Amino acid sequence: MQFFAPLVILATLASDALAGAGGGVKCSGPNARVRPPTGAIVVNATGKHPRSYKTVSEGVANIPNTTVEHTLFVFPGVYKEQVVVPRFNGPVVLQGYTCNTQSYAHNQVTITHKMAQADLPANTTGSLNQLVSTMLFKSKNGTRVYNLNVANPEPKIKNLGQAIAVYVDGPKHGFYGCNMTGYQVQHVVCFVTASPLANFYFFYFLGHAVRKQGSSAVCQVVHQRRR
Repeated sequence: MQFFAPLVILATLASDALAGAGGGVKCSGPNARVRPPTGAIVVNATGKHPRSYKTVSEGVANIPNTTVEHTLFVFPGVYKEQVVVPRFNGPVVLQGYTCNTQSYAHNQVTITHKMAQADLPANTTGSLNQLVSTMLFKSKNGTRVYNLNVANPEPKIKNLGQAIAVYVDGPKHGFYGCNMTGYQVQHVVCFVTASPLANFYFFYFLGHAVRKQGSSAVCQVVHQRRR
């Protein structure tokens, strides 16, 4: 499997039709992703899609923990929640509804949760960035994320103001057409990982990537957002 191939066409994905019960705008073309592929776990905030879950966390919790690849398809909406993608025995794909996979500008799924390190109890231990992150990825067997907006919109805080959108605790992750918004110290840093950035792939990505090195951080600027 070419895990980091920049363009992955999901089989059985009907891209030339309205999303039906899932909502969203009508669009077509080879880069549209408006219907879940066969066998996918489906998240739909309205609950109108058959056998769907109303939150992303519920959808993730129902991904079978097997060695084969599973897809979680998310219909349009703003999902206000923290999401933890646990360690799975096989690869996982998260696909957000979009009319154009090749640009984050067309994303119609947003996962948002507002929390900074300053919001945690003073005696909190462990990785504070993990605890405040909107999405935490723990899987070590491959995860690909397509066309999701992930935000931690906590306002700028002078002390302990780190508000991370995505934290990855494992290798083999790819992010495609994603828009991530968060804050760390004086930078718009939204993506933090405990693994070398060489294990990651970013394609049509808006945000910053940070690799923790002891008490320091290395920032790879992908796009500078003016504050």
